[in-house]
Amino acid sequence: MMGRILTKEQKDEFKDILETLGESLDITQTQYDNLTKSYKAVGEFLQNDPVFEPYKPIVTPQGSLRLGTIIQPINPDDDLDVDLVYRLTEKNPKWTQKDLKDKVGARLKGSDRYAPMIEKKEGRRCWTLLYRDNSDNPKEKYHMDILPSVADGKYVERMTRLFSENFSAQTVDRISIRITDKEAKNYATSTHKDDWLKSNPDGYALWFANRCKADETVKLMAEAIVPVEKYKKEKTVLQRIVQILKRHRDMMFRHDTEDKPISIIITTLAARAYKGEKNLLDGLVNVVDNLEKSITKNARGEDVIPNPVNPEENFADKWPTHPKRRENFYKWLAAVKKNVHEILDGANKIQIQDTIGRVFGKDLMTKASSLLVERRKSKIAAGVALLTSTGKVAASTMGKIVNTTNTFYGD
Repeated sequence: MMGRILTKEQKDEFKDILETLGESLDITQTQYDNLTKSYKAVGEFLQNDPVFEPYKPIVTPQGSLRLGTIIQPINPDDDLDVDLVYRLTEKNPKWTQKDLKDKVGARLKGSDRYAPMIEKKEGRRCWTLLYRDNSDNPKEKYHMDILPSVADGKYVERMTRLFSENFSAQTVDRISIRITDKEAKNYATSTHKDDWLKSNPDGYALWFANRCKADETVKLMAEAIVPVEKYKKEKTVLQRIVQILKRHRDMMFRHDTEDKPISIIITTLAARAYKGEKNLLDGLVNVVDNLEKSITKNARGEDVIPNPVNPEENFADKWPTHPKRRENFYKWLAAVKKNVHEILDGANKIQIQDTIGRVFGKDLMTKASSLLVERRKSKIAAGVALLTSTGKVAASTMGKIVNTTNTFYGD
């Protein structure tokens, strides 16, 4: 609950601040276009592999790029992180997980273009390409994790049917895939794909779109099925909330990136807590105050954060063997609750600005403030355009025009 009761004008001010803060976290259209260009290029290269052509391979984004929650890194020199799924429809019956992963690796290593970009240490589940000076976009740094996977023969049919079915965990479970995992006991032995680790990035994207509870939910779900390669500046309230929470996490753990709370946990808990608020301020406060309520316990007393489209998967399954990750999550949870209410309870503009700068970064605060000023200048210009023929501003807009010069409520 909020510490103080805010007037409608104060709530609108805070909403504007949060919205511009969220916009300041977005990657640019140039960054988005470059990422899209790069993943389409590597996707086309992998899809044209003669070894895999019989299995109709396709590459699609997953994670924050697909969900619309990707954010700028704190440091300009840090990488943007892009996750891709390389999906086959069925496979050679003799292939193990190791065979599949090795063959994808061999395709990349056999390329003059991609061989120098492969990260030296092979990932547990993915192949990672490092885009640096040898990429098409030398001014930007990002890396792409490519996850080899297999779907069953009815995958496309089931994806198509989702348009006409009511959304449910049961329906999206039918589009789950099987992925490679070096730590699996059967990694180099099992040729039966149903024994492999289960994942469902398509189903998760659909679930998240459904949780956005926006007017365009149907459109969002369609785009989750067939990702649209078009930069979208507008975000839903839930997407903005996730971006803001991730930025808070990044700032808090900028010196301890190894054990910081992972994005999938933050995104899942936020989406479960979100109740469809139309106002970003209301939504953020509700989510922050209720973030942990969907965490349960198993028979051993361990925390469980189930994958909403794959109950077999617990996103917190590493916490028992990596206790610092659990400790850091609850430290972050306490901090984000405290900081959000500190901002709301700020006595004046200076105090509020200082808290936001400390919590989210001074550079981001400066960027958001500039964006807010520009937006309000545009509102003033639009208000001036409403001058009547006698040279007077319409009475209904006068108060709004005057208030656009404020930076924070009452100041």
